[in-house]
Amino acid sequence: MKLPMRLPSRPLLFAAITSCSMLAAAYAAVGGIENPTCELISPGVYRLDYQASSQAGGVEVFASSRPDRIDSAKPVLTIRKTPAEVSIPGQTGRIYFHLKPALGPTRVVSIRRLPLEGAKNFRDLGGYRTFDGHYVRWGLVYRSNHLVNLTAKDFEYLNSLGIRLICDVRSDSERARAPDHWVGTTPEFLAVPIGSNLITSPSAEDLKRRIAAINGQANDSVRAYEYATKYAGQYAKILQRLASGDLPAVEHCTAGKDRTGVFSAILLTALGVPREVVIQDYLLSNQYLLAPDTIQNTAADLQRAFGLPELPDIATVRTIMSSKPETLEAALGHIDNEYGSFENYLRDALHLSDSNLAALRKRLVEP
Repeated sequence: MKLPMRLPSRPLLFAAITSCSMLAAAYAAVGGIENPTCELISPGVYRLDYQASSQAGGVEVFASSRPDRIDSAKPVLTIRKTPAEVSIPGQTGRIYFHLKPALGPTRVVSIRRLPLEGAKNFRDLGGYRTFDGHYVRWGLVYRSNHLVNLTAKDFEYLNSLGIRLICDVRSDSERARAPDHWVGTTPEFLAVPIGSNLITSPSAEDLKRRIAAINGQANDSVRAYEYATKYAGQYAKILQRLASGDLPAVEHCTAGKDRTGVFSAILLTALGVPREVVIQDYLLSNQYLLAPDTIQNTAADLQRAFGLPELPDIATVRTIMSSKPETLEAALGHIDNEYGSFENYLRDALHLSDSNLAALRKRLVEP
Protein backbone atom coordinates (compact mmCIF):
# COMPACT_ATOMS: atom_id res chain seq x y z
CA MET A 1 0.00 0.00 0.00
CA LYS A 2 1.30 3.42 -0.90
CA LEU A 3 1.29 6.39 1.43
CA PRO A 4 -1.15 9.15 0.52
CA MET A 5 1.73 11.61 0.71
CA ARG A 6 5.24 10.73 -0.38
CA LEU A 7 8.11 12.76 0.96
CA PRO A 8 9.77 14.84 -1.78
CA SER A 9 13.22 13.85 -2.90
CA ARG A 10 16.06 16.36 -2.70
CA PRO A 11 15.59 17.85 -6.21
CA LEU A 12 11.93 18.56 -5.44
CA LEU A 13 12.47 20.04 -1.98
CA PHE A 14 12.52 23.71 -3.03
CA ALA A 15 9.43 23.29 -5.17
CA ALA A 16 7.62 21.57 -2.32
CA ILE A 17 8.49 24.34 0.14
CA THR A 18 7.38 26.98 -2.38
CA SER A 19 4.13 25.10 -3.01
CA CYS A 20 3.55 24.79 0.73
CA SER A 21 4.03 28.53 1.21
CA MET A 22 1.64 29.30 -1.66
CA LEU A 23 -0.99 27.00 -0.16
CA ALA A 24 -0.62 28.70 3.22
CA ALA A 25 -1.03 32.11 1.60
CA ALA A 26 -4.09 30.94 -0.32
CA TYR A 27 -5.59 29.50 2.85
CA ALA A 28 -5.00 32.71 4.78
CA ALA A 29 -6.76 34.62 2.01
CA VAL A 30 -10.04 32.82 2.74
CA GLY A 31 -9.70 32.75 6.50
CA GLY A 32 -8.14 30.78 9.31
CA ILE A 33 -4.93 31.02 11.30
CA GLU A 34 -1.53 29.43 10.71
CA ASN A 35 1.74 28.83 12.56
CA PRO A 36 0.60 29.70 16.09
CA THR A 37 3.27 30.09 18.77
CA CYS A 38 3.12 30.24 22.56
CA GLU A 39 5.69 31.57 25.01
CA LEU A 40 5.63 31.51 28.81
CA ILE A 41 6.74 35.02 29.76
CA SER A 42 6.08 34.84 33.53
CA PRO A 43 4.35 32.40 35.89
CA GLY A 44 0.87 31.84 34.51
CA VAL A 45 1.23 34.43 31.73
CA TYR A 46 1.58 33.43 28.07
CA ARG A 47 2.18 35.33 24.85
CA LEU A 48 0.28 33.98 21.85
CA ASP A 49 1.01 34.82 18.24
CA TYR A 50 -0.06 33.52 14.83
CA GLN A 51 -0.61 34.47 11.20
CA ALA A 52 -4.18 35.26 10.16
CA SER A 53 -6.25 36.95 7.48
CA SER A 54 -8.89 39.56 8.18
CA GLN A 55 -11.53 36.89 7.58
CA ALA A 56 -10.31 35.04 10.66
CA GLY A 57 -12.07 37.68 12.78
CA GLY A 58 -11.85 37.52 16.54
CA VAL A 59 -10.05 34.35 17.64
CA GLU A 60 -11.50 32.72 20.75
CA VAL A 61 -8.89 31.21 23.07
CA PHE A 62 -9.76 28.15 25.14
CA ALA A 63 -7.34 26.88 27.81
CA SER A 64 -7.26 23.11 28.26
CA SER A 65 -5.25 20.46 30.08
CA ARG A 66 -5.16 18.34 26.92
CA PRO A 67 -4.32 18.97 23.27
CA ASP A 68 -7.13 16.77 21.94
CA ARG A 69 -10.09 18.39 23.66
CA ILE A 70 -11.44 21.68 25.01
CA ASP A 71 -12.24 21.51 28.72
CA SER A 72 -14.74 24.38 28.95
CA ALA A 73 -17.31 26.12 26.77
CA LYS A 74 -16.18 29.61 27.75
CA PRO A 75 -13.10 31.17 26.14
CA VAL A 76 -10.54 32.81 28.38
CA LEU A 77 -9.87 35.51 25.80
CA THR A 78 -10.86 36.73 22.33
CA ILE A 79 -7.87 37.94 20.32
CA ARG A 80 -8.31 40.65 17.70
CA LYS A 81 -4.67 41.71 17.43
CA THR A 82 -1.47 39.72 17.84
CA PRO A 83 0.68 39.15 19.74
CA ALA A 84 -1.61 38.88 22.74
CA GLU A 85 -1.06 37.94 26.36
CA VAL A 86 -3.30 35.58 28.31
CA SER A 87 -3.17 34.93 32.04
CA ILE A 88 -4.00 31.52 33.53
CA PRO A 89 -3.46 31.99 37.29
CA GLY A 90 -3.05 29.10 39.68
CA GLN A 91 -2.22 26.49 37.06
CA THR A 92 -0.67 23.24 38.28
CA GLY A 93 0.16 21.54 35.00
CA ARG A 94 0.61 22.06 31.30
CA ILE A 95 -1.80 24.26 29.38
CA TYR A 96 -2.78 23.81 25.73
CA PHE A 97 -4.48 26.72 24.00
CA HIS A 98 -7.15 25.98 21.41
CA LEU A 99 -7.46 28.92 19.03
CA LYS A 100 -10.86 29.07 17.32
CA PRO A 101 -11.18 31.68 14.51
CA ALA A 102 -14.45 32.94 13.10
CA LEU A 103 -13.57 31.13 9.88
CA GLY A 104 -11.27 28.12 9.57
CA PRO A 105 -10.23 25.18 11.76
CA THR A 106 -9.26 25.40 15.42
CA ARG A 107 -5.50 25.36 16.00
CA VAL A 108 -3.76 24.02 19.11
CA VAL A 109 -0.62 25.55 20.56
CA SER A 110 1.43 25.26 23.74
CA ILE A 111 4.86 26.16 25.05
CA ARG A 112 7.67 24.31 23.32
CA ARG A 113 10.12 24.02 26.22
CA LEU A 114 8.61 22.60 29.39
CA PRO A 115 9.36 24.67 32.53
CA LEU A 116 11.45 22.06 34.33
CA GLU A 117 14.08 22.86 36.92
CA GLY A 118 16.32 19.87 36.23
CA ALA A 119 16.08 19.46 32.43
CA LYS A 120 16.47 22.77 30.60
CA ASN A 121 16.27 21.27 27.10
CA PHE A 122 13.07 19.23 27.55
CA ARG A 123 10.76 20.24 24.72
CA ASP A 124 7.75 19.21 22.67
CA LEU A 125 8.12 18.29 18.99
CA GLY A 126 4.50 19.20 18.26
CA GLY A 127 3.07 22.17 16.43
CA TYR A 128 5.21 22.12 13.29
CA ARG A 129 3.46 22.54 9.94
CA THR A 130 3.96 19.83 7.30
CA PHE A 131 4.36 20.18 3.54
CA ASP A 132 0.68 19.40 2.97
CA GLY A 133 -0.67 21.91 5.50
CA HIS A 134 -1.25 19.65 8.50
CA TYR A 135 0.37 20.00 11.94
CA VAL A 136 2.38 17.66 14.15
CA ARG A 137 0.33 16.85 17.24
CA TRP A 138 1.32 18.40 20.56
CA GLY A 139 2.00 16.40 23.71
CA LEU A 140 3.03 13.09 22.11
CA VAL A 141 6.79 13.18 21.44
CA TYR A 142 9.32 15.07 23.54
CA ARG A 143 13.09 15.53 23.16
CA SER A 144 15.35 16.28 26.11
CA ASN A 145 18.73 16.36 27.76
CA HIS A 146 19.39 13.76 30.47
CA LEU A 147 16.87 13.22 33.25
CA VAL A 148 19.37 12.96 36.09
CA ASN A 149 18.60 16.25 37.82
CA LEU A 150 14.80 16.26 37.84
CA THR A 151 13.27 17.70 41.01
CA ALA A 152 10.13 16.88 42.98
CA LYS A 153 8.43 19.84 41.32
CA ASP A 154 9.47 18.51 37.91
CA PHE A 155 7.95 15.10 38.60
CA GLU A 156 4.70 16.70 39.72
CA TYR A 157 4.57 18.41 36.33
CA LEU A 158 5.76 15.45 34.25
CA ASN A 159 3.45 12.88 35.84
CA SER A 160 0.46 14.86 34.58
CA LEU A 161 1.58 14.28 30.98
CA GLY A 162 1.00 10.52 30.95
CA ILE A 163 4.44 9.66 29.52
CA ARG A 164 4.61 5.94 28.69
CA LEU A 165 8.04 5.48 27.10
CA ILE A 166 11.49 7.03 27.64
CA CYS A 167 14.11 6.21 25.00
CA ASP A 168 17.63 6.79 26.32
CA VAL A 169 20.20 6.87 23.50
CA ARG A 170 23.22 7.37 25.78
CA SER A 171 25.88 4.67 25.82
CA ASP A 172 25.86 1.95 28.48
CA SER A 173 28.69 3.64 30.36
CA GLU A 174 26.96 7.04 30.26
CA ARG A 175 23.82 5.55 31.74
CA ALA A 176 25.81 3.73 34.41
CA ARG A 177 27.55 6.95 35.48
CA ALA A 178 24.37 9.02 35.48
CA PRO A 179 21.26 6.82 35.50
CA ASP A 180 17.84 8.28 34.83
CA HIS A 181 15.42 8.22 37.72
CA TRP A 182 11.70 8.77 38.00
CA VAL A 183 9.29 9.44 40.84
CA GLY A 184 5.61 8.67 40.46
CA THR A 185 3.97 6.66 37.69
CA THR A 186 7.04 5.09 36.11
CA PRO A 187 7.16 4.85 32.30
CA GLU A 188 9.05 2.15 30.43
CA PHE A 189 12.75 2.95 30.01
CA LEU A 190 14.19 1.73 26.72
CA ALA A 191 17.97 1.76 26.23
CA VAL A 192 18.90 2.44 22.60
CA PRO A 193 22.67 3.18 22.75
CA ILE A 194 24.04 5.52 20.09
CA GLY A 195 27.67 6.61 20.00
CA SER A 196 30.92 5.25 21.42
CA ASN A 197 30.79 3.34 24.71
CA LEU A 198 33.67 4.81 26.72
CA ILE A 199 34.71 2.57 29.62
CA THR A 200 36.16 5.43 31.64
CA SER A 201 34.66 8.84 32.22
CA PRO A 202 35.75 11.67 29.91
CA SER A 203 38.54 13.77 31.43
CA ALA A 204 39.68 17.38 31.39
CA GLU A 205 42.22 16.38 28.73
CA ASP A 206 39.41 14.98 26.60
CA LEU A 207 37.64 18.31 26.88
CA LYS A 208 40.78 20.18 25.79
CA ARG A 209 41.21 17.90 22.77
CA ARG A 210 37.58 18.40 21.80
CA ILE A 211 37.90 22.19 22.06
CA ALA A 212 41.08 22.13 19.95
CA ALA A 213 39.39 19.97 17.31
CA ILE A 214 36.40 22.31 17.07
CA ASN A 215 38.55 25.44 16.91
CA GLY A 216 40.71 23.88 14.20
CA GLN A 217 37.82 23.36 11.83
CA ALA A 218 36.68 25.88 9.26
CA ASN A 219 33.06 25.03 9.90
CA ASP A 220 30.92 22.45 11.59
CA SER A 221 30.21 20.56 8.39
CA VAL A 222 33.49 18.75 9.01
CA ARG A 223 31.84 17.30 12.13
CA ALA A 224 28.76 16.16 10.24
CA TYR A 225 27.00 13.57 12.34
CA GLU A 226 27.27 9.99 11.19
CA TYR A 227 24.68 8.94 13.73
CA ALA A 228 21.85 8.85 11.18
CA THR A 229 23.60 6.29 8.97
CA LYS A 230 25.86 4.45 11.40
CA TYR A 231 23.10 3.92 13.96
CA ALA A 232 20.10 3.78 11.62
CA GLY A 233 18.92 0.55 13.21
CA GLN A 234 18.79 2.17 16.65
CA TYR A 235 16.79 5.15 15.45
CA ALA A 236 14.48 2.72 13.65
CA LYS A 237 13.71 0.97 16.96
CA ILE A 238 12.44 4.23 18.41
CA LEU A 239 10.34 5.07 15.35
CA GLN A 240 8.81 1.60 15.39
CA ARG A 241 7.74 2.05 19.01
CA LEU A 242 6.19 5.43 18.21
CA ALA A 243 4.37 3.99 15.19
CA SER A 244 2.99 1.18 17.37
CA GLY A 245 1.44 3.72 19.74
CA ASP A 246 3.82 3.84 22.71
CA LEU A 247 2.94 7.47 23.34
CA PRO A 248 3.52 9.97 24.84
CA ALA A 249 7.25 9.30 24.59
CA VAL A 250 10.53 11.04 25.41
CA GLU A 251 13.82 10.57 23.56
CA HIS A 252 16.98 11.94 25.15
CA CYS A 253 20.76 11.83 25.26
CA THR A 254 23.06 13.81 27.59
CA ALA A 255 22.77 17.41 26.38
CA GLY A 256 19.74 16.80 24.17
CA LYS A 257 21.32 18.39 21.10
CA ASP A 258 23.49 15.96 19.09
CA ARG A 259 22.15 12.41 19.04
CA THR A 260 18.75 13.76 20.03
CA GLY A 261 19.01 16.47 17.38
CA VAL A 262 19.48 13.81 14.72
CA PHE A 263 16.53 11.80 16.06
CA SER A 264 14.30 14.87 15.95
CA ALA A 265 15.41 15.68 12.40
CA ILE A 266 14.66 12.13 11.25
CA LEU A 267 11.24 12.07 12.89
CA LEU A 268 10.10 15.51 11.76
CA THR A 269 11.30 14.94 8.20
CA ALA A 270 9.51 11.58 8.11
CA LEU A 271 6.34 13.39 9.18
CA GLY A 272 6.69 15.85 6.30
CA VAL A 273 8.06 18.92 8.11
CA PRO A 274 10.15 21.10 5.73
CA ARG A 275 13.91 20.90 6.18
CA GLU A 276 14.28 24.59 7.00
CA VAL A 277 11.88 24.14 9.94
CA VAL A 278 13.69 20.99 11.07
CA ILE A 279 16.92 22.99 11.24
CA GLN A 280 15.18 25.75 13.22
CA ASP A 281 14.11 23.15 15.78
CA TYR A 282 17.69 21.88 15.98
CA LEU A 283 19.00 25.38 16.74
CA LEU A 284 16.64 25.84 19.68
CA SER A 285 19.17 23.98 21.85
CA ASN A 286 21.30 27.13 21.73
CA GLN A 287 18.41 29.18 23.07
CA TYR A 288 17.67 26.74 25.88
CA LEU A 289 21.17 25.61 26.92
CA LEU A 290 23.14 28.83 26.43
CA ALA A 291 20.68 31.48 27.60
CA PRO A 292 21.89 33.74 30.45
CA ASP A 293 19.57 32.03 32.95
CA THR A 294 20.57 28.46 31.99
CA ILE A 295 24.23 28.58 30.95
CA GLN A 296 25.44 28.02 34.52
CA ASN A 297 23.40 24.82 34.68
CA THR A 298 24.96 23.77 31.38
CA ALA A 299 28.43 24.56 32.76
CA ALA A 300 27.70 22.42 35.82
CA ASP A 301 26.67 19.52 33.58
CA LEU A 302 29.97 19.82 31.68
CA GLN A 303 31.92 19.94 34.92
CA ARG A 304 30.32 16.67 36.06
CA ALA A 305 30.64 15.01 32.66
CA PHE A 306 34.38 15.70 32.33
CA GLY A 307 35.30 15.51 36.01
CA LEU A 308 36.56 19.10 36.10
CA PRO A 309 37.79 20.57 39.42
CA GLU A 310 35.80 23.75 38.75
CA LEU A 311 33.18 25.13 36.40
CA PRO A 312 34.44 25.65 32.83
CA ASP A 313 34.51 29.24 31.58
CA ILE A 314 31.65 30.52 29.47
CA ALA A 315 33.72 30.51 26.26
CA THR A 316 34.39 26.79 26.71
CA VAL A 317 30.71 26.09 27.38
CA ARG A 318 29.66 27.96 24.25
CA THR A 319 32.26 26.21 22.10
CA ILE A 320 31.26 22.74 23.23
CA MET A 321 27.51 23.23 23.45
CA SER A 322 26.74 25.45 20.43
CA SER A 323 24.61 23.99 17.66
CA LYS A 324 25.24 25.33 14.16
CA PRO A 325 22.96 24.91 11.14
CA GLU A 326 25.86 23.70 8.98
CA THR A 327 26.21 20.64 11.20
CA LEU A 328 22.70 19.32 10.73
CA GLU A 329 22.65 20.39 7.09
CA ALA A 330 25.78 18.31 6.52
CA ALA A 331 24.27 15.35 8.37
CA LEU A 332 21.12 15.46 6.26
CA GLY A 333 23.25 16.00 3.16
CA HIS A 334 25.19 12.86 4.10
CA ILE A 335 21.90 10.94 4.06
CA ASP A 336 21.09 12.29 0.60
CA ASN A 337 24.54 11.38 -0.69
CA GLU A 338 24.44 7.86 0.74
CA TYR A 339 20.86 6.97 -0.21
CA GLY A 340 19.84 9.39 -2.94
CA SER A 341 16.91 10.83 -0.99
CA PHE A 342 15.48 10.87 2.49
CA GLU A 343 12.66 8.63 1.32
CA ASN A 344 15.21 6.02 0.26
CA TYR A 345 16.92 6.36 3.66
CA LEU A 346 13.66 5.62 5.46
CA ARG A 347 13.10 2.54 3.34
CA ASP A 348 16.63 1.17 2.89
CA ALA A 349 18.43 2.23 6.10
CA LEU A 350 15.62 2.37 8.67
CA HIS A 351 13.63 -0.38 6.92
CA LEU A 352 10.37 1.45 7.55
CA SER A 353 7.59 0.19 5.30
CA ASP A 354 4.88 2.33 3.80
CA SER A 355 2.50 0.96 6.43
CA ASN A 356 4.97 1.89 9.21
CA LEU A 357 5.19 5.45 7.93
CA ALA A 358 1.44 5.69 7.45
CA ALA A 359 0.93 4.56 11.07
CA LEU A 360 3.51 7.06 12.30
CA ARG A 361 1.83 9.92 10.45
CA LYS A 362 -1.65 8.89 11.54
CA ARG A 363 -0.62 8.93 15.21
CA LEU A 364 1.54 12.06 15.15
CA VAL A 365 0.01 14.36 12.52
CA GLU A 366 -3.39 16.07 12.83
CA PRO A 367 -5.87 15.02 10.11
